[in-house]
Amino acid sequence: MIRQTLKTNMKLENKLEPAVILRSALLELPMLQLEERIKEELEENPFLESGDGIETDNGEELQKEKENEKNENEFIELVKTFSDYDNEYSDSYQDEGDEREYQQAYTRTLRDSLYEQVSETFLSETETDIATYIIDNLDEDGFFRVDIELVKSEFKKIPEKTIIRVLKNIQRFEPIGIASRDTRECLIVQLRSRDLYLEDTYIVLKDYYDDLFNKRYSTIMKRTGISKEQMQEIIEEIRSLNPKPGSSKITELWENSDEGNMSITPDFIVKEVDGKFEVILNNASVPNLFINKQFEQIYLSNNPKAGAKDYVKKKIESAKWFVSAVNQRRATLKKVMESIIKLQNDFFLFGPDRIKPMILKDVAEDIEMDIATISRAAKDKFVDTDFGIFDIKYFFTERSSKSDGEDISTRIIRERIREIITFEDKRKPLSDQFISDMLAEDGFTAARRTVQKYREELNYPPARLRKEL
Repeated sequence: MIRQTLKTNMKLENKLEPAVILRSALLELPMLQLEERIKEELEENPFLESGDGIETDNGEELQKEKENEKNENEFIELVKTFSDYDNEYSDSYQDEGDEREYQQAYTRTLRDSLYEQVSETFLSETETDIATYIIDNLDEDGFFRVDIELVKSEFKKIPEKTIIRVLKNIQRFEPIGIASRDTRECLIVQLRSRDLYLEDTYIVLKDYYDDLFNKRYSTIMKRTGISKEQMQEIIEEIRSLNPKPGSSKITELWENSDEGNMSITPDFIVKEVDGKFEVILNNASVPNLFINKQFEQIYLSNNPKAGAKDYVKKKIESAKWFVSAVNQRRATLKKVMESIIKLQNDFFLFGPDRIKPMILKDVAEDIEMDIATISRAAKDKFVDTDFGIFDIKYFFTERSSKSDGEDISTRIIRERIREIITFEDKRKPLSDQFISDMLAEDGFTAARRTVQKYREELNYPPARLRKEL
């Protein structure tokens, strides 16, 4: 009796596990990625049907309407197709298991593009092998940081000049500068690939790179005789180059990127209606999903062969899991957002200056959910408020205190540091200690090391690197 009980429990646990994994995975997805995931599932699973994305209580009526629109003969033909699958297909499906069901579409990568350019550029087998080795050893930023001596040990009979020639050729591939050995070489390769460029820019990159990187502009001007206006033109030209050729976007080297220019689609819209805040899930483009019962019944009445029957059973079960996971995702997200509004009510009434200290545990305790669930619900999600669009993680902040003992969010201190640095005189940037003293005058408690920590989190360099002409 004990053995039978253990066996039953184990079977139940194994059956639930894929559904739990699916719910967690869908909860993490932001809206745009969820739309793509639903499209993939609709294409792969014939038992999954969709309606419009407007939420409705008439789910059953919508389902019947959709079922009546379908031609029964089409379903019968499809069921026959399942029945006609031969044993070889059934065996291969059983071997692959669930991996077949969750196989993702192939995405073209940067390396694919580079391999194509190799085949178009190099004719000899030796050069192709060296080029392939280089491409296979690029880091995530597109740099080739392997020592040439190590490459020579891999291709013992090949002269070093041949390896360097292949490397230089790859650096002229698209994106230009790929496979450079450091940032300086990358910028020089890009600069010299242009039809027109300032000769002084090349000289500065080649001979005064360390001074440039550390913003010792006066040293460069003194040693080269370059005027202040010419130095400004050189800086602008260098900023137009890409210091990370393997990155999907051009990175500006000497200043912070402007996150405000990014296009963001919010997952939530919060509106005040009759003195109360209402959470609207921005899912108009996400369809309502349901199981096609008519198709399921036709399948059962046609009694297909065992191999196809197992396949279809898996598809029906998978469809049910997916519908349940999407619906639960919607309910969980709404519940989490409503809790955040409740705990951060002053923010939604008065703005960012009134944000309070709040951690994941606060929301988890408020709505009786796991901290891990709250974390997944907040990941890569945005909310549209009366004060702008905010990352959900913006509302989770640590606790600090003012000189009068009042608890405040560390977010307020960070924003004050951002404001100070934004409006400082760039010819004489403020030190971390000076910023700490300014915060103390405002009633905030933040030591120099705390200011340094927050400044780095805000992606601001130290004072000496913020200096401009």
